[in-house]
Amino acid sequence: MAGLVLLRSANVLIPGGRIEPVDVLLEGGRIAAVAASIEPPESAETIDLAGRTLAPGFIDVHVHGGGGFSLLSDDPNETASYSRWVTSHGVTSFLATICAADTGHGIRYATAATTAKCEGAEMLGINFEGPFVSPERRGALPAGWLEEPDRSLFDRLIAAGPVRVMTIAPELDAAFDLIDAALKAGVRVSVGHSDATYDIAKRAFEAGASHVTHAFNAMRPLHHREPGPIGAAIEMPGVTVEAIADGVHLHPATVNLLVQALGTERVCLVTDAVTPAGLSSGKFRIGSEE
Repeated sequence: MAGLVLLRSANVLIPGGRIEPVDVLLEGGRIAAVAASIEPPESAETIDLAGRTLAPGFIDVHVHGGGGFSLLSDDPNETASYSRWVTSHGVTSFLATICAADTGHGIRYATAATTAKCEGAEMLGINFEGPFVSPERRGALPAGWLEEPDRSLFDRLIAAGPVRVMTIAPELDAAFDLIDAALKAGVRVSVGHSDATYDIAKRAFEAGASHVTHAFNAMRPLHHREPGPIGAAIEMPGVTVEAIADGVHLHPATVNLLVQALGTERVCLVTDAVTPAGLSSGKFRIGSEE
């Protein structure tokens, strides 16, 4: 966005959660001023947003698709089409989150997403949801996707594109070797799809894991005698926790519990959306499954 743009009378979402009608002046695509009223410069384009809400762009770090477009595809056009569609929902960037019927397909999907020419929301990199996760806590992940920790397979996955996040279940044999390898490769390790006890999860966070994949979903639950991964994450400063705040995956009171325990700066809202998100009912293909 070049030049000056004045956004008039928008209900602006600001720190503290308050919404106030203000003017916002953009210069070269960046916020230059925010005030109750701004006199528009002569060269500015003025857009009236009265009655509409202006909020920061949403960065979705865990998403598989939406709008009828799948990020679980070996066709780069699927990713490109998704990137154009999702801007209508306020998403400005995302991590293409990969799982598949098997690791061969997963590598092809990651390669396709990496080579896509995204003209809408920016594709920031790959989030591998597995494959080194627990069979007991695989949730909706395909059974054929899961693998025991293996360094050579890990290296093949990392080579598929700019991998930013990988979910690993730390209770698996040799999982800590992969956590170390991931950190050395600049990949953020997320604990998830895991049956880890509190002690094992805490060890993983102490070893450098710093994220939790969709809290409470597909993991050992928080119990008063065995707090599990969530209990360990709450105690570890700097660990961020994903929440699917759709009112279905988590009860609203559970989301509130996370915010009260962690603060807003450590709760990471994600959609975990799949191909038919945003569409009416029908038949859709998600990866190899209809």
